[in-house]
Amino acid sequence: MPSVGAAAEPPAQRPTTPAAGRRRAYEAVARTVLALAAIGVLVWIGSRNAHDLSRVRLHLSAVWLVPAVPLTVASGWCLATGWREELAAFGHRLPVGLAVRLWWRAQLARYVPTGLAAVGSRAALARSVGVPGPLGAASFVLELATLVGWAVLVAAVGIPSSLLAAPARVVLGVAAGTGLATLPLLYRWAAGIGRRIPALATLSDTPGRHRSLYAAVVLYGGSVTIRSVTFAFFAAALVPVHGRDVWLLAGALQGASVIGMIGVTPAGLGIREGALVGLLGHRFGNGDAAAVAVAWRAWEFAFELGWLGLGTLVRQRQPGGTPAPAANP
Repeated sequence: MPSVGAAAEPPAQRPTTPAAGRRRAYEAVARTVLALAAIGVLVWIGSRNAHDLSRVRLHLSAVWLVPAVPLTVASGWCLATGWREELAAFGHRLPVGLAVRLWWRAQLARYVPTGLAAVGSRAALARSVGVPGPLGAASFVLELATLVGWAVLVAAVGIPSSLLAAPARVVLGVAAGTGLATLPLLYRWAAGIGRRIPALATLSDTPGRHRSLYAAVVLYGGSVTIRSVTFAFFAAALVPVHGRDVWLLAGALQGASVIGMIGVTPAGLGIREGALVGLLGHRFGNGDAAAVAVAWRAWEFAFELGWLGLGTLVRQRQPGGTPAPAANP
């Protein structure tokens, strides 16, 4: 499980015992192993699709990647600052730089084959900056629910009726839109239904500032929207894309993301790519769709490593958990 541990604590709180030093060393080794394992899985996915990839007809047009780079960065920034707004809603405000750094360090936990690792990682990161661990875990659950809502909404709009029946698109779109609009108001009630789960129990018992929660919803929505547009640019750099394909690409990406979230593999590896092929194969061919899906995973992973590297190289000021205004729904 990735954790910033003592390395992210204020100097006065850093343990100096040999056991603590060994623990930090083990955590550093674990993060490195996770990164290498994720790269290995990417290679494995490519080899699994080698037969189809041998028949691809990709024609690289690098000009489309020029706007994709800043858009990818903007999408990642929105995710991290969305988490920051969630914490602010519950009375804990972090500097933007620190929030971005910690959020991206938590991303490595996605490559551990259990969702509990992601929850635990977010809890550990929260504790390292003075936020209660249970609240950090609860923020991850709220973030996931919001991202799923936005992804379902975009998928319902973008996936054509030939792939998803029109009534199902309407039902999913209305449900997702309603959920997003009411989540900041009703999250405590919804979490109370499953309060036997510790993170949900924390949510059900913790009032949050509605303004900050809606700001988080908007930021997460901005990330999903920007990511969808970026994917259209990225696909255009590899295969011929027409204007009418943009909605299909956006809907397919977000639909595949939802399927990957509920899959059994770490970070949806393989599951998301397979779903993308299923949704895009009829338009671009299975070989080209598989190539685009695998290349997109590598593109995103490269930016994840970039964020992690930046966060490691740039020393962040420790805020000691700067208090935000008290929660006042």
